Amino acid sequence: MKKMLLLVMVLVGLLSTVSAKEFNESRWQWFYSNANYTGKIDLNTMTYDPETDIAEAWVVWIYPEEGRQSLRSYTIYFKHNMLTGKQGYLYKKGSDRIIDEWTINGSWTPAPSSGDEALVAAVKGLVGRDTKLATLKKEKEEEAQRRLEAQRAEEQKRLEEQKAFEEKQKAAQKEAEKRNRVATIGGILGSLFGI
Repeated sequence: MKKMLLLVMVLVGLLSTVSAKEFNESRWQWFYSNANYTGKIDLNTMTYDPETDIAEAWVVWIYPEEGRQSLRSYTIYFKHNMLTGKQGYLYKKGSDRIIDEWTINGSWTPAPSSGDEALVAAVKGLVGRDTKLATLKKEKEEEAQRRLEAQRAEEQKRLEEQKAFEEKQKAAQKEAEKRNRVATIGGILGSLFGI
């Protein structure tokens, strides 16, 4: 009986842990804390596009004193150092039930030394923004160089074809002049000798 009771208690404990909205799994990485709240970022859903220099991230702000957790989706525009909120969900700490949800409409520049500024810096590092931008820049420069070299090669080919055409025309003109001279000499000789 004791074993059965212990088994039931363990199962209830596991079920309550599984159903509670806790952000302690390995996918949630801490990036900021102050006296009022802690920020963690979801490593599994973070994205970055070096072409647009824009990242997407889900973040949870945990307010231990207030017993609440705010899960929010952000778009980060690195080029302009701007954040745009997209949507948010509010959970009571330890509960999987959403007590409020909203759509965020607005963009802002992160305040110095704030959680938002730490978020931008954390995402920048986690997605390897600087390395990816440098790689993209190098690839674009190499592509531009290849195009320039191809244009130069095409221009060189065009010039060589033009030169060959002009030389062919000169040769044809010389040949025509030679025939004309022969014909003229033949005409003169023919008129002199009555041929």
